[in-house]
Amino acid sequence: MPPSNSESGTEAPLVSIVMPCLNEEEGIGACIEKIQTTLSEHNIHGEIVVCDNGSTDRSVEIAESMGARVVHQPLRGYGNAYIKGFSCAAGQYFIMGDADDTYDFRLIPTFLEYLIDRDFDFVTGSRFLVPNKAEENPWLHRVVGNPAITAILNGLFATRYTDVYCGFRGFSRQAYEVISPVSPGMEFNLELAINAGLAKLRIAEIPIHLAPRKGESKLRTFRDGWRSLRMMLLYSPNMLFLIPGITLLSVGILLHFLVFAEVLQYKGRSLGVVTGILATIFSVIGYEILSLWLHVKTYSWSRRFDRENAFLRRFYQQFNLEKGLLLGGAMALGGCGITIWHVIGWLQSDLMALPQPEWITFAATLTIIGFGSMFSSLFISSMSMRKVGSYGQD
Repeated sequence: MPPSNSESGTEAPLVSIVMPCLNEEEGIGACIEKIQTTLSEHNIHGEIVVCDNGSTDRSVEIAESMGARVVHQPLRGYGNAYIKGFSCAAGQYFIMGDADDTYDFRLIPTFLEYLIDRDFDFVTGSRFLVPNKAEENPWLHRVVGNPAITAILNGLFATRYTDVYCGFRGFSRQAYEVISPVSPGMEFNLELAINAGLAKLRIAEIPIHLAPRKGESKLRTFRDGWRSLRMMLLYSPNMLFLIPGITLLSVGILLHFLVFAEVLQYKGRSLGVVTGILATIFSVIGYEILSLWLHVKTYSWSRRFDRENAFLRRFYQQFNLEKGLLLGGAMALGGCGITIWHVIGWLQSDLMALPQPEWITFAATLTIIGFGSMFSSLFISSMSMRKVGSYGQD
């Protein structure tokens, strides 16, 4: 390991250990003591940054009395606390860990070895690399929640994590700026892991042991689990939205053409009515899924690592609110016109069965998709008005 900053004569610390804190008076003192002892024994020039998230106990008093630098984040949330803490940290490297004495901060030299000597960008602990060493995790989290979320994340983002919820991690300042997390809650850990993978950072896992927690847990199993799943959906729109949307819309449009071509018949009778209804259902659902995909991409492109996405670049070079309204309005007007024409014919025929009912289902498809396009254009325009410049649109 290279010499610490104190040895090279500079004032900035080599490493900043950042801990979020919300009523952690039972564990924060032990954490700070372990960190200070470790830094001293290994001659590492480091600082301890405690980000208080509104504690009402003696946490802040204990941290300040032991020499830690305390900063305050009035916005509640695990992620908010870390974002504030990292913004105030001065080290070249960051190590994050909870203030409840569950993580062994004596592993700080190991994290720095991986970051400096082995040249990894993102180093995360794993409670599952050593058999039978995750027993302090609640059973539901250890057997169901964490493995399920880890498997989903690895499947969606082609990563190889074994413990995506571990909060004991280290990375360089440069890597953190690339990852650029913004999640306010417990899903912050997932965002770190996802963005590190998307940015193609060099990632390593090291085995850690989770000690019994001191104080009350802030984790809310089902709420935080849903927020984590929701964030992964936002970060993987292609697999979850694009492919199903294109498939359903294509099937719906194909069914409409088959109906008009009178290909679908049974014993000489046209199957246009039922098939037309199915075509409308498939088309509309497919279109709505594709709209959701575009909404998600519009929301997330500035936060992701696909800023050079060729499709989005071409789309936003051509798309504007007026074009979207005109296209959607034309489709809606065409659908309404077909519907009115056939309703008038139906009334004139003394409410007899329509000779070509498939036109009504096709008109319904045009009308729904047309109005949907108009409202999507308004929504996308409002979301992207401050960002479209990056895709070459005025």
